[in-house]
Amino acid sequence: MSLEQPPPGQRASDNDRERAAAVVQEAHTDGRLDFQELDERLTQVYSAKTQVELRNATADLVPVAHGSAAELTLRAKHSAQKREGAWTVPERMTAIAEHSSVKLDFTDAVVHWSVIHVDAHAKHSSVVMVIPAGWSVDIDQVDMVHSSAKNKAGPPRSGGVRLHVTGQARHGSIVIRHPRKRHWWWPWYRK
Repeated sequence: MSLEQPPPGQRASDNDRERAAAVVQEAHTDGRLDFQELDERLTQVYSAKTQVELRNATADLVPVAHGSAAELTLRAKHSAQKREGAWTVPERMTAIAEHSSVKLDFTDAVVHWSVIHVDAHAKHSSVVMVIPAGWSVDIDQVDMVHSSAKNKAGPPRSGGVRLHVTGQARHGSIVIRHPRKRHWWWPWYRK
């Protein structure tokens, strides 16, 4: 979920505060904040009650993007590619997997766009996208040959991010889903 322009007065959740704290900690790691500023910002983030307060605490700390801020291409051939954790999501992405797997985990990512375009190409491969609750998904423009494209995500909420997926699957799969639930008896169960 984006930290930019939330609805005014919307209450901040613990996950919103954790995402904002990740942005502040990344800015400290990059050398944009010293220790005193880090402490002040984290205090401001963890005491924030609304998303507007979180936005104000992180407004000048746009995460450093690796490569172009608007585009990213992931290529995997007989290997695996992952983007997970607190990464900056570009507006357009291309995921190319050949006898491989690509996983895009958006649950803890910093998103500044209302629409994200993913061009997925799976040849004897899988491309998996893990999205937070409330996002809307469009996979109608995926071309398939002996393949599957599945949207396992729940219903969208108004104002949520829209994930627009295009591309093709040849003897592969493209799956959009929510994070898996952890079970008390299996604590290391991953997303």
